[in-house]
Amino acid sequence: MNEAQKNSVRNLENLYSIVVGLGLSLAIVNLIDSTRAPIPVKAELVPFFLAFLVTLIPFYHGALRHLDITYVEKGGKHVRSGALLADFAVLFIESCLLLALALLLPTPQFFAWGLAVLLAVDTIWAFSAHLAFSPDVKPKAETRWALLNLITTAVLTIYLVLIGALPPTPGPGDAKLMIGILVVSCVRTVIDYALSWHVFIHRLD
Repeated sequence: MNEAQKNSVRNLENLYSIVVGLGLSLAIVNLIDSTRAPIPVKAELVPFFLAFLVTLIPFYHGALRHLDITYVEKGGKHVRSGALLADFAVLFIESCLLLALALLLPTPQFFAWGLAVLLAVDTIWAFSAHLAFSPDVKPKAETRWALLNLITTAVLTIYLVLIGALPPTPGPGDAKLMIGILVVSCVRTVIDYALSWHVFIHRLD
């Protein structure tokens, strides 16, 4: 690939990293309460913070690997014109949603629905990345991500409806919400890394 395109990818990745980093920082700020003793942590938010963390890590890791492999390591040879801009636009929206999730951490029901929205957006991005950006119809990591997040979005939405989190309220989360969000997030991430470990450490195919 030419140096200009490589620099563009790096600049976009840096912007993505800054927004995600801000989200992680805000989540930590919302978790910590220096007035509490002996442990200065809002215990009721710990499950939601962990759910946020185990979601942020594979999203960040996967997005950067996708950009690196598609546009740097493979030189963008098998993507359509304008794919990089469209690709990054959706990924940047996802980084902003991660930032929004961090802000919603103190309101667990809103946080839970925000997580569902994030997963839905990623599903759309992943399907688009496979079907629209690349002429190659061979099943790829993006397809696995799309299917996994589509199923997770459906499971999470149904669960939230069943436990009465619709419409969401700004109050504290109950045990059902805490356990459900944490379990769904952890299981999704474990399956993600299990199915796409070679992508995270090596290549997209």
